[in-house]
Amino acid sequence: MARFDLNKYATVAERLAMLEAAYPDYRLETDDYSTAEDRAKGVWRVKATLYLTREDQLDGLAKATGHAFEVDSANGPQSTSALEVCETSAVGRCLALASNKWTGNKDDAARSLASREEMEKVQRGAPAPQTVEAPADFHDRLAEAQEIDDLMNLWEQAKVGGYADFVRKSISERKAIITGGKK
Repeated sequence: MARFDLNKYATVAERLAMLEAAYPDYRLETDDYSTAEDRAKGVWRVKATLYLTREDQLDGLAKATGHAFEVDSANGPQSTSALEVCETSAVGRCLALASNKWTGNKDDAARSLASREEMEKVQRGAPAPQTVEAPADFHDRLAEAQEIDDLMNLWEQAKVGGYADFVRKSISERKAIITGGKK
């Protein structure tokens, strides 16, 4: 059960409406600065920059910036739109940093930069991964491995199978033995 009330947190859309009411000529830029390596891992990074007027934008006088980080997921909005979710989070943080009036948060949440969307992610939470026992012959195959390719196959099996951390540590230790400690 969550220790916070989602109703006390404003959505990013509500924050944008407050900004527009105060500064109808505002400019908001977003920049996806994810690297090729990030994208290959399903990781997204976005920066949002707020200018209160056109002149501020032309002069490079940003009121605030906000950054966000997202990871592709098998479920929820991140399964199809992780970049867009990341952009929304960056905008929400940017607006909260620009003025505490634009957090839109109420009561105890008023001191928080988090938007309702961010707190919904916290509320959903990631379930703790189940640790899986390695198959009976896994450790025998590990002890018999003589090649790095054999270890890589065992590593992949351990990762996909969700084996306990000590199993992957055992693979790393075996690699050090095979390679004489070379990386």
